[in-house]
Amino acid sequence: MKTTPRKPASKGGGPNSDKGKQISSQNAIVHGATSNNATGAAQRDLVQRYEEELTSHYKPTSPLERLQIQRIALCRAKLDALYALEQTKLQIAAEDLTANPKQAMDRVYSSADLTQSFALTLSGGRRLDLPMNLTPELLASFSAEIKGAGGVLRSEDDLYAIMPGLGKFVDDIAVRLKISDGQALLRIGDAIRAMLEKKDANQSRLTEVFNLGLEVIKARKRGNKVLVLQSGKDVNEDDIDTKQTNEALSAIVDLNQMVMNAQEISQNFSRMQDLMLRSVTLSGEESDRLMRYQTTWERRLSSAMGELLALQAKNGN
Repeated sequence: MKTTPRKPASKGGGPNSDKGKQISSQNAIVHGATSNNATGAAQRDLVQRYEEELTSHYKPTSPLERLQIQRIALCRAKLDALYALEQTKLQIAAEDLTANPKQAMDRVYSSADLTQSFALTLSGGRRLDLPMNLTPELLASFSAEIKGAGGVLRSEDDLYAIMPGLGKFVDDIAVRLKISDGQALLRIGDAIRAMLEKKDANQSRLTEVFNLGLEVIKARKRGNKVLVLQSGKDVNEDDIDTKQTNEALSAIVDLNQMVMNAQEISQNFSRMQDLMLRSVTLSGEESDRLMRYQTTWERRLSSAMGELLALQAKNGN
């Protein structure tokens, strides 16, 4: 009967990253904590060094005294490994906290996704990528103008008189894109709303083109500048949609508020993260397991030292 030769088993894959290797080495320490012998060359060397130090100090004269010195040396080496393991685990937890600020922020703040995204960007020392080349400073200035306007905008000229900063910004965009100021203002509003609402980019552009087309038709019907009106004002079918204009101005105010919230969160988070790094702790399960191992070896160490001292006293050392 013909048999098909078996393929050799593939080599098991081990961890490749530094963090994975670090965790893997911890597993070896944990498993070795239950062993009554030194595990690994480094631990055997450490046990030998401790034996030499203890032998030099206590000068044992009997096999039993030497046995207790070996027990003490092993207990010390096991405890050293467990203490080092605890510190390594704490270091990894701290590194995770630093490398994943979003997880840390989730523990402290409950905020909108975009606000949190802004806060993480600012916490990392990076600039916010805002639409239409807006900046936090410009948003704050324009928002103050909009809130302080208090009147009704009847034409584009009113925009410059009541909101000069926003008016100049809108005019610069209008000149660059070769559109009217009213169209430019609505385009700014569409771009901001697309960010706030996370609309599909293509859908947002189609909506923008459609709205701009309506503006051009209505402006041509009037034969003059595009009107910019607020709610509460009587309008006719030739006027631009009042709702769109108000939404554009409201979008600027809303985005500014979101950026301000993100700035506050970022400033507070930096302080909170420092405190969290100082207070990093292990999970209850990990801490309990390490504590049990440490307690076991500390008791063995105490027992071995007591027996060594008793033997030396009995032997007159």
